[in-house]
Amino acid sequence: MKTNELEDKLRECVYCRDEQIDKLVSLLFNDDCNVPSLILYGVSSTGKSYLLNQALNLSNKEVIWINLKTCFTTPLLLYRILTHAGVDQDLAYKKGTHISGFLHLLHINISKTEKHVYLVLDQIDQFPEISPILFSMFADLALNTNLSNLSVIFTLSTHPAQYMGTLAVPIVFFPQYMKDEILEICQNTPPVLDFIDETGEETFEDEIELSVWMQYCGFLWNVFGSHCLNNYQAFRDVVDLHWPQFVQPIVKGNVHPADYAQLHKLAKHALTSDLTISRRLHIIEPTKIKYMHDAKSVDLPLLTKYLLISAFLASYNPSRLDAQFFSHGKGSKQRGRKRKNTSNQSLESAKGAKNGTSRTKSTAKLSQLTLGPKAFELERLFAIYYAICPNGRHVLSADVFNQITSLASLKMLLPAHKGSLRSLDSPRFKVNVSREFVIKISKSVGFPLESYLADEPV
Repeated sequence: MKTNELEDKLRECVYCRDEQIDKLVSLLFNDDCNVPSLILYGVSSTGKSYLLNQALNLSNKEVIWINLKTCFTTPLLLYRILTHAGVDQDLAYKKGTHISGFLHLLHINISKTEKHVYLVLDQIDQFPEISPILFSMFADLALNTNLSNLSVIFTLSTHPAQYMGTLAVPIVFFPQYMKDEILEICQNTPPVLDFIDETGEETFEDEIELSVWMQYCGFLWNVFGSHCLNNYQAFRDVVDLHWPQFVQPIVKGNVHPADYAQLHKLAKHALTSDLTISRRLHIIEPTKIKYMHDAKSVDLPLLTKYLLISAFLASYNPSRLDAQFFSHGKGSKQRGRKRKNTSNQSLESAKGAKNGTSRTKSTAKLSQLTLGPKAFELERLFAIYYAICPNGRHVLSADVFNQITSLASLKMLLPAHKGSLRSLDSPRFKVNVSREFVIKISKSVGFPLESYLADEPV
């Protein structure tokens, strides 16, 4: 198939990705020059894997597709690649689970075919044992195996710079969908639109049915769009969930599809009903309420736990101490000295009070933990998160902002506005959880929270 024909077919099934289609086809399906490796980068739900899968299927190429989410170790990854390439399972298990044997067996099997083979490592950033060395090995796989008919394609949701080093690998970037693009994709991929009432006596024209679907998508965006954060898959799940209930009055014959005002009224009532809201709430048995005080019973992702710890430190620590606590090579040693000095000062104060020779000035000063949380800027939260999270080297993606939104919706973070905010002001928040709760959260991830808390009076 010619490249221009492939581009036209891809545009018919993949919407709002014209630029990415042109780059992908020119880099992968040009017979004169096939790149040995390629990176498809973009946050989740941006169409990377879908576009690549459609392109490979339409071009009838030989593909080895490995989803790294289901691989847990490097030997398992190498074994799956070899077995998908046609290597005997016993041979791959015995000799292919180390790098040298893997390269040798892969060269033998792929060199037998004259067709171009595409090795797709989908979601490689989710692989637990990913490292720059392993990434470089796969990026140079065609060179290391001396195979001119092999191309390796990576898909990532985090920025590839942390893995590439000095590698020169072409990158195709997939930006997040905007509102108009999400609505266009939804409107071009409708469900079955056969509105036949229960009596079977009335059918409707396709134009009317499609108009109902398009208006429905726009209505749902006004209700849920701001909560989906331009995530197409999240919005599509909501659209598919409420669609049967939206068209139920049409199926029952109570409302004509052209009467969209009545449909809108009924749908608005249904989406705000107690039944719809209760489906989004966790029903807790009275006997289990006591366990809610235990932080271990709260199912939070690891990233969210570190964000909550960072927010607590940002609320209760003075900003002037951030360099002392969170700079590399500092923090723990200085913190230990500070605690020792603080204890000595308390001992001396107690002795002085006993002898009646000293009036402690700290009686008029209160700890920050007593005064409550203070507002902090979002940039300061990110800086602390980078410093304390073991995976802080990863570049911030939309997942971090999604988790902050989740914490705000759970009322664990509260927005703090001082007067009227200008458009250029950074968002400010306060933490809204107790110290005991955060201590339990920190223990669950093995973080020494007490070593990073300032106990000096303010």
